[in-house]
Amino acid sequence: MEQQDKFYKGLFFGAVLGAAAGTIMGLLFAPHKGSETQQIISGKVKLALDKATDLYESNEHDGAYSNDAKKRSQEIIDTARDEAKKILNEANSIIRDIKGYPKTQEN
Repeated sequence: MEQQDKFYKGLFFGAVLGAAAGTIMGLLFAPHKGSETQQIISGKVKLALDKATDLYESNEHDGAYSNDAKKRSQEIIDTARDEAKKILNEANSIIRDIKGYPKTQEN
């Protein structure tokens, strides 16, 4: 059992280190400048959130969905929006660190 725990712990740390290395390498060898990449990511996230919001609002008066489903879908949209903001803030922070810019205060 202890050997299996060590395996999963090593697997976890390997995955984390691999993800970090991949992120750094991706930023260093990206085909676009950091600001362009930020705009692309930001645009795609905003587009997805707008589509989800439009879909939710178009079904708002639909009697086929219960209030619980509407409430849950709004929670999912809000959570996705918050997570997208966090990801964008982290990406901006990483890019600033790589470029050597001073950190700004995040809200």
